[in-house]
Amino acid sequence: MTYVLLYDRDKREQELIRVKIGDSVARLSDDSLKCSCFGAAEQVDGFLVKGPPLDLTMLEVCEDGDIDLIRRVRAAGVQADMMLLADSRISPMRYMTPDIRACSLLLKPFRKEDMETVVHEFMSAFYRKKETPSDENSIVIENRDGRTVVPFSQIYYIEAREKKVFFRLRDREYSKYDTLDSIKNQLPAGFVQSHRSFVFNTAYLDRIKLSENSVYLENGIIVPLSRSFKAPIKEYLSGLSGKWDNDIK
Repeated sequence: MTYVLLYDRDKREQELIRVKIGDSVARLSDDSLKCSCFGAAEQVDGFLVKGPPLDLTMLEVCEDGDIDLIRRVRAAGVQADMMLLADSRISPMRYMTPDIRACSLLLKPFRKEDMETVVHEFMSAFYRKKETPSDENSIVIENRDGRTVVPFSQIYYIEAREKKVFFRLRDREYSKYDTLDSIKNQLPAGFVQSHRSFVFNTAYLDRIKLSENSVYLENGIIVPLSRSFKAPIKEYLSGLSGKWDNDIK
């Protein structure tokens, strides 16, 4: 699944871009598409609170408030590739900045042919990156939804159930047919087993409650802790300069 956020006040432009997005996804991948289209900043703000994690964003820049909105998108933790649909009268120095990190630009008003070229190039770059692992710090997940490269640094925990392995990110879950033992052999340092079916990323560790048999991760995520893994976890964490001594109770 590819998740796209499109923000453009001009309904005609919005529809043209939406159609081209669908065409590019169909040409470039086997993914299904979920494109959320909005014409008001308030709608985008609401979507950021309740919507799914995003892969791509295409955001209008036609007035000062739009730049503020884009910064809110980034501040909300959205790391998606970003294209800006910018009014040609606004200086690029206003929005081509390190904190916004746009990787593509379409100037408005645009010709339909130019839009189609820019959007397709933007989508092509995304799928090239998605299909090709950038380094050894990622894992490739192939299933009926397509092929996805997931950085280990984004994984909160890994769970084995129903003959599959599930990779839990902050707001998203991927799965593939595999075994936990096989996946464990691919993991970098920092992943610790807490249960026969769970491995968690200590980079997201908040605290451990021995009395509750629970490991608390950031963002309210909890994984089980079985008795047989309590001692190894305490030993592992005690070696991290005592960082977690007060959080294991």
